[in-house]
Amino acid sequence: MEKTIQRGYAKINLHLDITGIMENGYHSVNTVMHSLSLCDTVVLTRRADSEYTVKCDVSAVPVGNDNLAVRAALLYKQAVSCACGADIYIEKRIPMAAGLAGGSADAAAVLRGMNELCGDPLSEEELCAIGSRLGADVPFCVCVSAAYATGKGDLLHPFPSMPDCTVVVACGGEGVSTPEAYGMLDRLYGGFAVGCGYVPRDMSALRESAERGDVISLAKSMYNIFEEPVLSVRPVAAGLRSILLENGAIGAMMSGSGPSVFGIFTDEKSALRAAEAIKQTGVTPHVCKPIS
Repeated sequence: MEKTIQRGYAKINLHLDITGIMENGYHSVNTVMHSLSLCDTVVLTRRADSEYTVKCDVSAVPVGNDNLAVRAALLYKQAVSCACGADIYIEKRIPMAAGLAGGSADAAAVLRGMNELCGDPLSEEELCAIGSRLGADVPFCVCVSAAYATGKGDLLHPFPSMPDCTVVVACGGEGVSTPEAYGMLDRLYGGFAVGCGYVPRDMSALRESAERGDVISLAKSMYNIFEEPVLSVRPVAAGLRSILLENGAIGAMMSGSGPSVFGIFTDEKSALRAAEAIKQTGVTPHVCKPIS
């Protein structure tokens, strides 16, 4: 049977801010996302019928129609009127519910894989349009690398890739639901209504640092509006961030709405030392590279 192997890459947010509320009720965001070499492996094997199955090496991952990978396959089939089905196997490496877009990465990998199995009838832009129906991060995960995103996070614009560096990612397992995180912000900033007084952060220093290839300046220019309220009630994540900084990270921050944190290192030796310190807490670290 015809088969394709795809990678679903984790993402981190180098900048994440809220600019208001859209007419549809979603928060409008300004965010800079970047792909990391930390990834899930998604294997798609074409079936003779039009059915889809999902298996995963992590038992906690749902494998029914509520799985984003299955939903991605079904939406793809509708878009191309394709009778092709597939057996989907996901080898998880990206921590779940961590603000690293693991589910979105798998859905994007399925969209790319189904497109390959069907002879690539859809463009990347068309795959992104399907992805936006699944979640705000899916279009970015289809494209991979670096992007500045607006809207609900699904409108992508060019952004320079990160300079060469090493990134250590860690997630202590403290659950943070996206609605819970947005609720924290709404209470802090009056629901981001007009006249609430909140002014979004300028991100020009981040862009200029990336354009110059200045990783130290870039690390000092990062911002995440969710970090302060979420880390105040997630002590494990806050502790992991401190460990990264104490062991040589030039910058460390929470990704997305958390609870994962990441640190940026100029040398791999320091990154490995920080990873070892994190291991001592019982948390599994991931040492990886930005994808450019």
